[in-house]
Amino acid sequence: MTKLPYGISNFELLSGEGYLYVDRTPYLDVLESLSQRYLFFVRPRRFGKSLFLSVLEYYYGIQYKDKFERLFGKYYIGRRPTALANKYLILKFDFSQMDTSSFEGTYQSFLHNVKNGALEFLGRYCQFFNQEDAQGAKEATFPAHVLQRLLLATKLKAPDHKIYLLIDEYDHFANEILSFRFDDFQEMVGKNGFVRKFYEAVKVGTQSGTIDRLFITGVSPLTLDSLTSGFNISTNISLHREFNALMGFTQSEVRDILRGIDMPEEKEEEVLALMKGWYNGYRFAKEAAEQVYNPDMVLYFAAEYIRDKRYPEDLLDPNIASDYSKIRRLFKIKGKEKEHLQYLDELLTTGQISAQLVRQFELERRFDRNDFISLLYYTGIITIHKSSLASVILKMPNYVIEQLYYQYFHQVALERSRLPANQIDLHEIIRVLALDNQMQPLIDYTQQILTALSTRDKINFDEKYIKAIFTSVLFTVGIYTIHHEFEVKKSATGKGYVDILLQKRPPFETRYQFAIELKYLRKADAARAEAVKEEAAGQLQHYLRADAYLQKLENLKAYVVLFVGNEGEFVAVSG
Repeated sequence: MTKLPYGISNFELLSGEGYLYVDRTPYLDVLESLSQRYLFFVRPRRFGKSLFLSVLEYYYGIQYKDKFERLFGKYYIGRRPTALANKYLILKFDFSQMDTSSFEGTYQSFLHNVKNGALEFLGRYCQFFNQEDAQGAKEATFPAHVLQRLLLATKLKAPDHKIYLLIDEYDHFANEILSFRFDDFQEMVGKNGFVRKFYEAVKVGTQSGTIDRLFITGVSPLTLDSLTSGFNISTNISLHREFNALMGFTQSEVRDILRGIDMPEEKEEEVLALMKGWYNGYRFAKEAAEQVYNPDMVLYFAAEYIRDKRYPEDLLDPNIASDYSKIRRLFKIKGKEKEHLQYLDELLTTGQISAQLVRQFELERRFDRNDFISLLYYTGIITIHKSSLASVILKMPNYVIEQLYYQYFHQVALERSRLPANQIDLHEIIRVLALDNQMQPLIDYTQQILTALSTRDKINFDEKYIKAIFTSVLFTVGIYTIHHEFEVKKSATGKGYVDILLQKRPPFETRYQFAIELKYLRKADAARAEAVKEEAAGQLQHYLRADAYLQKLENLKAYVVLFVGNEGEFVAVSG
């Protein structure tokens, strides 16, 4: 049985104790062959950035030379080592743990993390340094000064060695404060800010030759772009096609993982289809041919399956849910939540959104549509669907992200309507639908939201917006796999689309599945209601009779749901 490294980001532990490692060492050869030495790479949270930095540390660190065969012998790079293997002093900074409650707290936390990295370096290579060097790092009261003292000591005392600098989660603290304390962010990265001065010291270290290579990871280039005038030496390889799968699993790799946990052969395709819908879909380069899976989500699923030999009830890893629950902070950047919510509405009502991907942000001068949508892309909550001239069409990558968006949308809808969320039992509404085929409570709840919204906010409803509100309730509870515009064959030559298909997903023992056509009419068009219902019912009935997939769905119930103004009703349709 494969040992799964869920939550483990130390390469020596993985390799030495026989944990699964999906080999990414071929990329070491590729990275080393680049003409650029100072590399910057961003990926969404929980995509394996820390593990890859650990691989770099163990591969290039001089202190691990005697362990090379044990660590890398069974991987690609172990059979084809490069010229620079085990040639560097490794200096590593990790900014994932930061106090962001105040400016002073952030400053002290940044300083503390820089000192920790410096002291670990000095202790690791104690053959070159002494207690005086460590004391100098401890006594420094400015982050840049810590680094400057360390680099000077290295240049003087280890002149025959160069540093490979690794920086993990370089922007974590900034992401925490950007939405709420934008002025603090600007002061930190501004001309005399402590973050900018630190990176200026890094730049000086590269110019002197003491820092020979560096690899920086984070979630977005936004913070780095704010440092441009002080740190303009790095090359952002995040959008390069050849590095699309540097972090993330391919379809074949996920299949191998399932086989490694003894997934029954007869269930393999079913499980792959489920995982593809929930965890796949990420494309980080316009030209990339293959989408990749979020590796944390895959390992979470596999670990949960091993434990009980059944699917986890929650297909969304709680740790990822915690990270992505901060999605609302992005919408509040520069106090533009109301403007940014228009893009959320567009994404949920049309399923996609277009923009020109921004490669460099300029927060001080602007933060427009392209900037915001690009930020959503970098953080992994939308991904590239296809190119459109100079722009790209972006969409939600999978059901996990779709669920998070709809939950956020539902929260916003409740706030707009000012309904008391804590007095509404959404699980009961969906329970009676799933077990008793009772549609009315869901209709009543949606109607309640629409009435409150139209009274208070005078929102101009349309069919797509009604559908988003209706669907957000289903996503909030999350016991179904929810398909929008589910494609069906309606004839030998043509296709059609079911508005909403609610499909069972293990391990939930829901009794019913649902195919729903949702329609909307303004009050002024109420006279057309019967004709609209009749037409929709006929269309849905045709889908049920023509499509073989729908015919195989157990206990499938079909409904036409019609809202006329704020008033909802439904009609059952027989197959």
